[in-house]
Amino acid sequence: MAQIREIKTRIKSVKNIGQITKAMKMVASARLKRAQERILGARPYAQRMADVMKNLAAKTGAEVHPLLTVRGAGKTALMVITADRGLCGSFNTNILRQARGYLQENPDTVLLTVGKKGRDFFKRRNVPIRREWLSVFPHIPYETVLEMRDEMETLFITEKYKSVLVLYTHFKSVINQVVTLDTLLPIKVAELPGEGKKVDFSGGDYEFEPSVETIMEKLISQYLATQIHRFLLESFSSEMGAKRNAMESASKNATEMIGKLTLEFNRARQAMITKELAEIVGGAAALQ
Repeated sequence: MAQIREIKTRIKSVKNIGQITKAMKMVASARLKRAQERILGARPYAQRMADVMKNLAAKTGAEVHPLLTVRGAGKTALMVITADRGLCGSFNTNILRQARGYLQENPDTVLLTVGKKGRDFFKRRNVPIRREWLSVFPHIPYETVLEMRDEMETLFITEKYKSVLVLYTHFKSVINQVVTLDTLLPIKVAELPGEGKKVDFSGGDYEFEPSVETIMEKLISQYLATQIHRFLLESFSSEMGAKRNAMESASKNATEMIGKLTLEFNRARQAMITKELAEIVGGAAALQ
């Protein structure tokens, strides 16, 4: 009897967990859909901006802005983007493993973190963190993006860092997310992933207001913010995709476990009934 009560309690607990995981899967799916829409809306803008920057850089030269300066020596900064919470499979584990490996190979790297999981991971290991941003997701306030941009510009322009790298998870599909290391600074205009549309400024009388250099400076600053925003969107979409998959697997496991526990419950109940019947028959036989 005690075994049957224990199995019934376990079945009830697993059912409750299954309901929670199904609800979390639905929430992750809804957030993933919205994040995908934001990415698809932002990509054409970033691509056309890259094309305009390429065309203007061909006219002005790479020395027009300090963020285009390529240095041979100096410190490197690494920004690691993780989630604020868990329950998303190996999403955080994969990116933190790669981040730790990079820091071991490049011990002089200055670390910046986005997300509680990354911050907590490195603090437990006494790794110095220059700057941290928490509770950025899911809304990703643009004011926070501008704070990140200003910090990157300070590192590169004022403190003369050689490069600023971003380690994030690139979203390819719901079931495929890839940990990616991208160079944020310096901006190499010739290698920007635009649409390849070119404008020939030499064939006509073009006038720029206020000037090509001023326009280029504004574009570069805006492009840097756009790239940071894209990295955050990619990471959040990957997190929601990983969480959706993890919750789907958990729901399936809960269903399978309920089936196994139900079978075990039926066997135990049948054994108890058989035992009681045997006792009744044995008692009747003893009376005769």
